[in-house]
Amino acid sequence: MDCSVLVIGAGVAGISAALHLADQGQAVTVVERDDFVGGHAVRLGCKAVDDCQRCNACLLPDRLHRFLNHPGISLLTRSQVLAITRAGRSFQARVQQRPAIIDPERCDDCGLCLEQCPAVEDGALRRPAWAEQRPTLAVDPAACLHFQDGRSSLCQEACPTQAIDFGRPDREMEIAARAVVLAGGFTPAPPDEKDRLGHGRVPNVIAALELEEMLRRSGRATRPSDGREPQRVAFVQCAGSRQRLSRNYCSRICCGYGLRLARGLTQRQGARATVFYMDLQSSGRDPDQFLAEAKRELELIRAMPGDVGPGPADTVWVEYQARSGQPPQRREFDLLVLNQGLAPNPDNPTFTEWLDLLPGQHGFLAEGPGVFVAGTAAGPMDVAESVLHAGRAAQAVMEFLEDKA
Repeated sequence: MDCSVLVIGAGVAGISAALHLADQGQAVTVVERDDFVGGHAVRLGCKAVDDCQRCNACLLPDRLHRFLNHPGISLLTRSQVLAITRAGRSFQARVQQRPAIIDPERCDDCGLCLEQCPAVEDGALRRPAWAEQRPTLAVDPAACLHFQDGRSSLCQEACPTQAIDFGRPDREMEIAARAVVLAGGFTPAPPDEKDRLGHGRVPNVIAALELEEMLRRSGRATRPSDGREPQRVAFVQCAGSRQRLSRNYCSRICCGYGLRLARGLTQRQGARATVFYMDLQSSGRDPDQFLAEAKRELELIRAMPGDVGPGPADTVWVEYQARSGQPPQRREFDLLVLNQGLAPNPDNPTFTEWLDLLPGQHGFLAEGPGVFVAGTAAGPMDVAESVLHAGRAAQAVMEFLEDKA
């Protein structure tokens, strides 16, 4: 398979770069590991209530629609780059593609497989975050009981269109390209590396992306322990980020993201939100106005919790030191949300080695001859910045290809 440009990753940056290149007549092949495209950005919901908060979640749907229907873009989902090397003035990539266990041409989205699957709550069957994507269902082999020990094929037996087939094989292919765009994005920083903040240990302590999923599915935040709507919600900024021995850098975008999420929750549900923070980075076109509005609606405490534990009636207590030299204070909340930083994609060192790239800052990626980086693969960015960065990367690709012609 030959193409002008190989784009690795189909998040908002990969999608934007591919569209920019394909609109200028380049043949683009996009490799995406997941069954669905859109990356982390497709999981984000609009934070607006009365006024737009400029969260930029609305930038993706139109691009996603055009991307999935563009004749100049070949999309390989469920695919992983096994190796990529320079071949003269071009690149040669070996790609492995997992089979589509659910045939999108046969699936009519009847939902019978969801009713029969015994591991559906564990994620064995997944739906895309954006409803217009095809397929509308996919099997996750890591959670599916059939792939673990062959115990269950109930979904296959229930399917009236014979769309489900567990026996389809993988396939490998070679892709030749004149240029490469690395757009593998980021991975969320582990929200609680030292177990100090209670994630996975204390009921009703969740990560911000878990809250995002909750709001996107039902429009309301509820406590995992009992399904009740929380009245007192605490947010902890920089969770898993700015660690002296691991991620000793600021992800920049988390402050604005966390404050928007907290403001949206207070406006939608009338919850009282408290935000614990180290410091607050500028956010939006008018950061002073944004911060003033946040201060009116939220309780902002410049202190990081020292300990978190379970309280009575499934509450969460948070212990923190409000001022240096004073004894710690303890407060109870109905829900605690840990706002994660952005960590590099764990595949970055492999691509750096394969393509003989210089190491990027903090484990993110740097460019090299014929190799371009788009979006958060290069470092922390919000959605709007990722779109702009991808456009600049695509334009640099065009200039590179013209020089080679």
